[in-house]
Amino acid sequence: MRIAIVGCGYVADMYRYCLDLHRDGLVLTGVYDRDPDRLAAFARTWGDHAYASLADLLAEPGLGIVLNLTDPENHAAVTRAAIAAGIHVYCEKPLGLTLQEAQSLGEAAQAAGLRLAAAPSNVLGEQAQTLWRAVRTGTVGRVRLIYAELDDGMVHKADYRRWISRSGRRWPAEGEFETGCTFEHAGYVLTLLVAMFGPVRRVTAHSALLIPDKECDVPVHPAPDFSCGLLEFDGGILARVTNSIVAPYDHRLRVIGDGGVLSVDEPWDFAGPVRLKRTATGRLDRFLERRFPGRRGKVMPAARRVPFRGGRGRPTMDFMRGVREFADAIREGRPGRMDADLAVHITEVTEMLQHPDRFPVPAPVTSTVAAMRPMDWAQ
Repeated sequence: MRIAIVGCGYVADMYRYCLDLHRDGLVLTGVYDRDPDRLAAFARTWGDHAYASLADLLAEPGLGIVLNLTDPENHAAVTRAAIAAGIHVYCEKPLGLTLQEAQSLGEAAQAAGLRLAAAPSNVLGEQAQTLWRAVRTGTVGRVRLIYAELDDGMVHKADYRRWISRSGRRWPAEGEFETGCTFEHAGYVLTLLVAMFGPVRRVTAHSALLIPDKECDVPVHPAPDFSCGLLEFDGGILARVTNSIVAPYDHRLRVIGDGGVLSVDEPWDFAGPVRLKRTATGRLDRFLERRFPGRRGKVMPAARRVPFRGGRGRPTMDFMRGVREFADAIREGRPGRMDADLAVHITEVTEMLQHPDRFPVPAPVTSTVAAMRPMDWAQ
């Protein structure tokens, strides 16, 4: 499948690094960015063809997928342009900044007979698939509750000005603060929860801007830096999802069932372990649980070994895996695991978390999504 990248910012280097993992299925025709310096640096770093304009990129013969890696506020415009040119689109998260925007993009793609999908694709990773398999096989019995933390530390106090991508792009602090940590991060958990438990039915949420002054070099208008929501799924399953860039770093995800707890420490790490801790029932077990709350449990057998090595400057997620799954689904003429309905659903739930003032309390979720299939190697 021939693909082209639009947007050569910070995250584009992570996608580009992972392209080598999919040379047997994806061919990059070239890249484009409206900033000529950024485009030149990226093309020089990776040795890619640089298109002179978006129109030139969209006119590329045989181009199958536009990989939209622009800033969130430009996602819709670039996606619409690609759809108008008759090209499928895989978009970096979020698909849109409102439910209405995401729905309109999905409707435009459907009317044109095209496919549309959006990141994040960590749900396709080895850790997520191992966790999902444990849930499907009843490892902890009936699931009752999920606790999901996406606290990223007090980012505006971090030395983020020194966070530089391989092609020399600085981490886009101002844009991240203005988009909001909920729109930036919630999808990593929401996509996995929807895969495991089906669509979210109702949301009760609260958000706040706790630190308006983000100490940036230029004025910014930051979005809420904290959100907490209760998500209701079919079967009485309840998830509490917290996002912040205020509280200390904590990315734990815990799935609590009648027979124990399945947990991961970092959903951004495909190689991260999934741990099982059985429910404490006897007096000794309950004493040990109170006395040693940090006991982590046993590591579950992984669905498969991660076929790449992350860390030490390399991504711990295969950012291109979602693109590859999208391309394979198009080529094989089958439904994709990650499609427009999923992207719209995640956008709606995320908007409810970040902007609860726009919705009733509790808010019924109007969008829905079909059941996702596990990866073949994780059946």
